[in-house]
Parts: sequence; structure tokens; C-alpha cells
Amino acid sequence: MPLFPSTAWVEAFCHTFSSHPDASEAAKALEGTYRFVVEPAGALDKRHEYGVGIGPDGDGGATAVVLPEPPERPRLELRATYPNWRKLIAGQLDLGLAVMMRRLKVSGDVSSLTRNLSSARPLTDALGAVDTQWLDA
Repeated sequence: MPLFPSTAWVEAFCHTFSSHPDASEAAKALEGTYRFVVEPAGALDKRHEYGVGIGPDGDGGATAVVLPEPPERPRLELRATYPNWRKLIAGQLDLGLAVMMRRLKVSGDVSSLTRNLSSARPLTDALGAVDTQWLDA
């Protein structure tokens, strides 16, 4: 069970997303690089950043991989405090609602996200499917 936030957790998320039955369609719609930022709050005392590349795998499936460094110019950057990421991952906070309430700050190609919000379902499913160990548990 990987600790959140950590590279191991992001790797588990990527594997879970790539295995989702609808990942292929999502990867086509959401292809690109992403930066996930976990801001310190609650049990987290320092900022964590992770890069993820998402795209079709060439065999009709999808791939999501952890990048060695977060991209400088990602397609999207998603930024939230540790407690808000925890709520998103636990399914206690809806992605769209989190963005509207500014609990999750999104920058970059935001119009693409709103156009493809239904394609993000495999991503949100993967968030909740990772068996997660929390800092404050």
C-alpha cells in the first residue's frame, strides 16, 4: 500500500489508470503531460510535485507513466493542498466541484479539461482505486 504523496503512489495510480477498461478513449482525449502538485497543509509539511505522461500505447490501449521530472509546460497542472487531494482520492470531493470551489486549482489547457471532463472518469476512478496509506492515519 503506497504512501500518499510519493512516487510509488503515482506509479500505482498510473498502472491503475492504464488498466481501466475505458483508458484507451481517455488517453486519446487527454493525451499530454500533467503536473500534480500537493501543497503542504495538515499532515504534510513540504510541497510535492509529480509529472505524468498520458497517451495511447499504440496497441489500442493506454499508457500513463511517471516522468522523471515534472514538466515545465504541462498540458495541465493540478494543484491542491494535501487535505483536498485526500478528499479527491477518497471520493469525498468531486473533481468538477473541486475546480469550481477552487479547492483544486487547474492551469494550462483548461478548456480542454472542460471539453473532455467525461473522458476524465478513468482518471478519477484510478485515483480512488489505489489502496492508499495516509500520512495522518
